Amino acid sequence: MTGGMLRVFRNLAIALGTAAVCVAIVYFSIPTSNTRQSRFDVILVLGNRTNRDGTISDLGKSRVLEAIRQYRAGAAPRILMSGGMTRRTFVESQEMARFAEEQGVPAAAILTEQDSLSTLQNAYYSYRILQAHGWDSALIVSSPSHLRRASLIFRYYPIAWRMQPAAWPPDLSFGRRMESWCREALVTCYVRIAGYPEERRYLPRQHLTLPRL
Repeated sequence: MTGGMLRVFRNLAIALGTAAVCVAIVYFSIPTSNTRQSRFDVILVLGNRTNRDGTISDLGKSRVLEAIRQYRAGAAPRILMSGGMTRRTFVESQEMARFAEEQGVPAAAILTEQDSLSTLQNAYYSYRILQAHGWDSALIVSSPSHLRRASLIFRYYPIAWRMQPAAWPPDLSFGRRMESWCREALVTCYVRIAGYPEERRYLPRQHLTLPRL
């Protein structure tokens, strides 16, 4: 390999390394809470697409299990499952609610939000449910890599919230976990810079578009 090619590869490696560091800084600097409180009105579980046969996914199970753990620890007296129909006839939140009941959570302590098809809509429709009940705080449960993107959305809602990571499914490989972290970091950084102009109807009226940060 010639000296010129070595310089090209070295410069490319430096550029890629610098870009990765910048993405990491932007991503991990996003706050995942706006409150120090430990008790909330509701535990909000962000949805994950069901399996093809309609059963709850492993990621969905891990999120629900963390919500149950928090519920039993007294973090909130109820759990709100958020997620609409992403497999034609299967509704994410219904499958999560069914799984929670199988784990012993009383049906009376479970609510479902069945209209959302994205994280942005999870926040919008769940907030409407909170408003309807007069609740103003939520412990929000999702997969570890998803929390900062969700934080960018919930920061614009007038509620007290804190993100709570669910454990990765035990069968999820290290490679899949890293893929999820990298994908979420890139998407989250883009959202933090560009905002959500294509779905602004799902943001609070006073914040029709997210400001550039």
